[in-house]
Amino acid sequence: MGERKQRSRVHLDEHEQEMAHDESNWLVSYADMMTLLFGFFVLMYSMTRFDNAKFDLVRKEVAKYFGGNIKEISAVLLAEQKIVNILKGSGEMNGVEIIRDGENTLLLKFDGEVLFESGAVEVKEAAKPNLRKVVSALRSIEGVNKIAVEGHTDGDTMSSAGLVKSNWELSSLRAGSVVRYFEESGVDSDLLSAIGYGSSKPLAPEKDKAGVVLPANKALNRRVVVAVTLDDAEAAYKLQQKQFSKQLTKEEVEHQKKEADLQAKMKLAQVRFEEAQKRHKEQMEQRRKEQQLEKLQRKIEDLENKAQKYESELTPPTQ
Repeated sequence: MGERKQRSRVHLDEHEQEMAHDESNWLVSYADMMTLLFGFFVLMYSMTRFDNAKFDLVRKEVAKYFGGNIKEISAVLLAEQKIVNILKGSGEMNGVEIIRDGENTLLLKFDGEVLFESGAVEVKEAAKPNLRKVVSALRSIEGVNKIAVEGHTDGDTMSSAGLVKSNWELSSLRAGSVVRYFEESGVDSDLLSAIGYGSSKPLAPEKDKAGVVLPANKALNRRVVVAVTLDDAEAAYKLQQKQFSKQLTKEEVEHQKKEADLQAKMKLAQVRFEEAQKRHKEQMEQRRKEQQLEKLQRKIEDLENKAQKYESELTPPTQ
């Protein structure tokens, strides 16, 4: 009897262990399912296209609807911070002043001796690493609309007999030299412009009331200013708001589709026209060359006929 109970207990223990093992099997399937779901959602997320402009627009509208306000750092302030960090990190802030001019313009004012030797119009080699860092910062700033380089001089008259005869030439050539360096360093040439103001826009008077020259003020007036104009963020936001809120009708959608098809056909027709025009020009040029050769051949034949005629009229020499 005792032996039977012992066997029964052993059997129950084995059965309980088997049941416990069987109950844990669902974890394997569950883990596989969760892994597959995780991979699926990662794949779906990677295939989505995130529109930053629309997200920013919705973010602002939601905050406005609930009576909130989103504090943002202006593009000019971000650009200023980026340039300051780059120049400070290289220890090249001496002789460079960064000024915010309005809501969308940033001014980089370089002292004259920082970029140029006295009377020179080419950027000196010692200043190029500094300018290269400025170029790197400008290329990394989003929304740059225009980069105008301004050249300024003091009021001293030029005594050179060469190319630089006045402060107008000196300031213009210096501004052009900086623009050329920016372009060669990868800045889009469509954004660049060079302006020479000569001594017409001084920052400080160069003489006191007694007529004594103030060298410090003259040095202050000798400068190069890089004016960086950024896109108008408010205007861009309003344009996005208008485009985002507009609901297109069926007719407008159909019109846009037809317009896109016609634009594509227009491009193909333009390419075909240019190819035909090119072949026509080549054919006309070839025909012109052939006509020149024919004309030259006729002249040769005419000269040969005349020569033959004169030769036939000659009397043979007497023996």
